[in-house]
Amino acid sequence: MRISKEFELKSIGNQFVVARAGESGSIVFALNETGAFLWKGIEEGLTEEELCKKLCVEYEAEPSEEAQIGEDVEEFLSQLKTLGVLEEDGRP
Repeated sequence: MRISKEFELKSIGNQFVVARAGESGSIVFALNETGAFLWKGIEEGLTEEELCKKLCVEYEAEPSEEAQIGEDVEEFLSQLKTLGVLEEDGRP
């Protein structure tokens, strides 16, 4: 999976927004810190599983929290796909 070239993450102060690339002032939606963290991981080419692991490490998740984090990451990616932000990149 990869982020469509049509979208880019922008930082405005301590807020994060996703905007249409090249369009000034065209904000599509906002992301919280965790969403921006995941976005950057996607840009790095991480898989869903790798995103989950990295998020668990970053937030020092307890083993009992890992399943919920996995579900949350899956939901986040699903929403990005629904919005047309994520594209398949041909990797398994």
